[in-house]
Parts: sequence; structure tokens; C-alpha cells
Amino acid sequence: MTSLEVPVPHHAGIPPTTTSHFTWAGSAADPSRSPSVSNEHVRGVPPPPGVPSGSGPAYHSADNEDTLADLIAKYGNASSHAWLDTERYKIWRSSQPIPESAFTPAQGYFQREHYAFAWGNPLVSSPAALEKTARAFIAFAEASRLHPIWCCVDHDLEAVLASPTLGWATMSCIYEDVLDPAHVVELIDPKLEHHTPAAEHLMKSLANAEKGHVAVHEVKYGTWKAAEREAVEAGIKESGVHSGIEFRTMAAKPWLDEEHRRYWISVVGVIILSQSAPTSWQVVKCISFHPSTAGITEKLITTALKDLHSEHEERAKQTPSIAVVPAETQAGAQIGATPSVPADDTRTLDRLAVSFGITAASHLHQGHNLGGWKVSVLSRTYKAVSGMAGLQKVTLFRKQFEATEEPMFICYPANRFGFLSIGPLLLALRK
Repeated sequence: MTSLEVPVPHHAGIPPTTTSHFTWAGSAADPSRSPSVSNEHVRGVPPPPGVPSGSGPAYHSADNEDTLADLIAKYGNASSHAWLDTERYKIWRSSQPIPESAFTPAQGYFQREHYAFAWGNPLVSSPAALEKTARAFIAFAEASRLHPIWCCVDHDLEAVLASPTLGWATMSCIYEDVLDPAHVVELIDPKLEHHTPAAEHLMKSLANAEKGHVAVHEVKYGTWKAAEREAVEAGIKESGVHSGIEFRTMAAKPWLDEEHRRYWISVVGVIILSQSAPTSWQVVKCISFHPSTAGITEKLITTALKDLHSEHEERAKQTPSIAVVPAETQAGAQIGATPSVPADDTRTLDRLAVSFGITAASHLHQGHNLGGWKVSVLSRTYKAVSGMAGLQKVTLFRKQFEATEEPMFICYPANRFGFLSIGPLLLALRK
């Protein structure tokens, strides 16, 4: 996931920033492509004293492979963008070949006390590589005297970790908000006779932006003017001045991995999208510089979605559909269903999707290998944290786009009392 910001709205219903979020849980920046995310700098960290360097699996990187940023753009997800924040995240890569993946798998994680919090799914070319990759990372963590906890993972990895061979406990208190640009474009089509309540709310916000003469345009890679960069940086800095508790998975820095990002700006705001697959994008940042003007955030988002949709439609005319997702592997599978380990990469290669990132669920849901008093303790803790941080405010804003809520999971070894890691996780992610 990327940053979890809990903004205090400057006026009712229009949050000043929309960012990648997570309930307990962040991007780094450099105007140029930082060498810190190249393969020269993603070998993980040396093992702690007393652990021979050869006993852990994980300090290897192949110089002829894509950089970490390239891999995220091809095989990433709503969480892996955060790994580019090298001040917070370390990158593990398997020292042993995993034939099911076309490249050396990578996993971003951060350490707090004696816990290794793996953030999101590992980068692999196929879900068939997930089990061996998970086992290798677990071996690395244990060799480093760390307790592994996996956060913000999808159904594929949850199935691997909860399977009888590993037997991890799993739960879900978060989900990924995924937008279908075509649906949003249709949602606000003025030619429709009837609009849903969500569409009416969104169209009202867009009308307010039109009254304010808000104009939005894309700035292509390599065409930025110095004044435009300065305006974006100043706006982001100003938007960060708000009260309230904030839990981050990414830092608010706009220029990291600029090559794989797209930017739409106006004089009153900016939206930044980062690529996480050939036809998938994530909203890294969406900010209104002048929150007194209603509808700016909605105008930025819908403009970006319309442009992406038009481009995708044009490409679709030239390229036939090349993959289909079987029903049993589609996102949104029932929580608590018997886990089945994925056998091959079945992701749809031509599905256009834009993710808002990770969002707090209203309740904690029991997954696998978890029950009894532990569920009660976890539920009470989650309710207290989500209430304290006001995590549902962003959820209300996103509902007007009718995003699909795809459940995500937190997983830990069933016999390790992983719920005790909540405290260290909060401390590590609190701003």
C-alpha cells in the first residue's frame, strides 16, 4: 500500500487529499530516477550478528535484471509502490533460483523491534512462484531472528500462507478500492436518463469545479517546467499541514520513479498515478491546493480516468483480448473459503484498472486458522484504532466513484500470537 493519510476535511465531504491508504499503515522522491531503487541497492540487509551470511537465503540481486521500479511497473500491486521509499523499506531478493518466476522474486518489508513486516505480495512473474517465494522469505526472516508478518496481501498469497503446509492465521480488515474507468465514464454520462445517488453526488461536485473554471491537463514525462514543479511541491507541502493522527506507508514525495508515473495538474491541484501493471495504475496522490473550491479532487480524478479510458479504447481497437481471469481467481472471493494455491498466472492482461490503494474496512473479518478469544481481541483493537484515526472518512469520499472493494489480508504464523505485533506496526507507521 502507499500512504495512509487521515485528512481533516477543510469543508464537508471534500477531503483535501486523496492518497493510497491503509488502516494501520507508504513513496519517496527524487526529480530523477534514483539509483537507490536499482539492483545495486536492493540486496536486503546483512544478517544480524551471530547469523552467518550464508545461512539466510536473501542477499542476492542479478545485475542483468530490471530495476525494482521496472518490476513494480510490470508486476506490482497496491502495496509494492511503497517499497521505493528506501528510508523505510528494505528489499529482500531470493538468493536461490525460483523457476516458476521469470526473474528473481523481490519482497519489500520494514522492521520494527523483532518483527519483519512484509508489505504486500512479493514481485513474481506468476502466482505459481508464490509458495516457494514465501517459504524463502520466511526462512530469511527466521535466520535473521525476526518474526515475519505479511500485511496487505491478496487472495492468492493468503491461500498460500493459510494452506495446510504453512497453516498461517489470516484476517481481513482492509480492502483495495479498484476503479473501472469505463464504469466511471458511463456513471457520469449526461445522456443517461437516470443516475445513481453516487453518480448524482459526483456530478454535483464536477459541476462545482466547472463553476470555478477548474481546468486540468496532463504533463507528460520530460515536459515539466520549473514553475510547475515548484507549484506541485508547494501544494503538497501545504496540504500536509493538518491535524489528526496519520499512519503512512509512503512519504509524500512526488518525483520518485517519474518514468513510471503520470501527472494531471491544474492551478489548484494535482493527481499522480503510478503504473503497477501494463494496464493498471494506482492513485499515489490527489491533492486540492485550494480546498475552499469544491469539486477539485473529483475533477482531477475523472479527467485522468477519461484520458486512460480513451487511450485503452483506442488500443483495444488494434489489439485483441489476450487473457481471461477464471471465476475462481477473480478478486472478491469469499473470505474464509477453503484456500486453494494458484497454479499459474491468470491475471487479465488487458483489464484497465485504477486503484485508490488500501482502505480501512468497517469491521475485522476472520480468515483462516484463527478463532476464539484471539478474534475478539483483534476486533476490539481494530475498532479502537480505526475510531481513533477516523479511518472511514476517506472511504465515504471514494464511494461516489463506485469502486470495487477487493478484500486484502494480514497473515502471521498461527502459533506466534501475531496480534501482539499490532503495537509495533502502529509505532513503525505513525508519522
